[in-house]
Amino acid sequence: MVMPFHSPEVSDPDAMLARYPILRLLPAQLAALGHPVTVLVHAAVDARREQGNVCYEFIRPQRFTVVFGNVIHRWKPRYGPAYYQPATRLARRLQRLHPEVVHFFGLTMDIQLAIVARVTERLKAPLVVHYHGGVPGQSRRLRLLQRHNVKRISRVLFTTGVQAEMWLSGGLGLQRQQIALVLETSSPFQQIDKDTARQRTGMHGDPVYLSAGRLNEVKDPLTMLGGFVRIRESQPRARLYLHYLSDEMLEEVQAFIEQRSQLRDAVELRGRAPWDEMGAIYSSADFLLQASRREWSGLAILEAMSCGCIPVVSHIPAFEIMTSGGQFGRLFKPGDADGLASAALEISSEERLQLSEAIRLHFEDKLSFQALANDVERVYLDAAKTHPT
Repeated sequence: MVMPFHSPEVSDPDAMLARYPILRLLPAQLAALGHPVTVLVHAAVDARREQGNVCYEFIRPQRFTVVFGNVIHRWKPRYGPAYYQPATRLARRLQRLHPEVVHFFGLTMDIQLAIVARVTERLKAPLVVHYHGGVPGQSRRLRLLQRHNVKRISRVLFTTGVQAEMWLSGGLGLQRQQIALVLETSSPFQQIDKDTARQRTGMHGDPVYLSAGRLNEVKDPLTMLGGFVRIRESQPRARLYLHYLSDEMLEEVQAFIEQRSQLRDAVELRGRAPWDEMGAIYSSADFLLQASRREWSGLAILEAMSCGCIPVVSHIPAFEIMTSGGQFGRLFKPGDADGLASAALEISSEERLQLSEAIRLHFEDKLSFQALANDVERVYLDAAKTHPT
């Protein structure tokens, strides 16, 4: 596996493993299936770690590539600095390993992908690329690079067919037989007893609603709050807690709440919570409300479902897949506050417990890291079977 990016503020390898659960849990589940797994990480420092049957090698780029990357990043700050730091040392290590399959994270990590693709082509090893957002390039040079990469990819893993169609129709030469539909990631959280969780978080209400997304236009928090206004009319003891990673629309959200008396004492803005507290927060809530206009994946939905929290979310492709068309949760039309409220209110208090348990079991069966590893293994085997030798 190749992780070609890192956050400059996270230089400690152990902190990096803690920050990205997919780095720890997907390799661990693949190792549990009997596959030897080495993870090469483009990192700020050189280091080596072993966890179970998984070996991690953190490989820093050469000094001159760091300087070069930082200069380009200041000139074109669209991507993080790691995007512009060619991972040539990592590629040389990859070649020495002679892997049977290479799993690369990030279809739009164009420079790093090109370097790794040259190695896999030389080794005649299938290259599986996991999509983590982004769109086909617009500039002539970038499109040439992406065409070069696409030709050398065995499979691309997309969460939804809509994402795949965007790339299939992008004029880059991607073929339908290269596509596999596999979740982008999963959740490491496990459900905690609700009473215990609420003692820990201080959340209360009947029922308890949660929002766990950024306060920006894509997440559409005003539609979510508008729906909760209607919910409160039928459930006067309901409370809504907002946890958010960014607060671009905080002033609009605060004004919306202040202008509506039924929300002032029912909505609590809690901001960013420590990551290791989120399992208790999801376990405290009965419902997750999310009104996203679009999503590449939707990590908050997966995290909520892993804790038995019922998702009431907008009807967009990623959420449709996660909830099996609303069977394990409820869907409403994007931008429809009344639809959100109706979807939440149709679930009776008696049905709530049964649906919560069904959602948790569905997560374990179809959406967990174990399920993701099973899906990825099938892709590996298929790619190896059809890859030219």
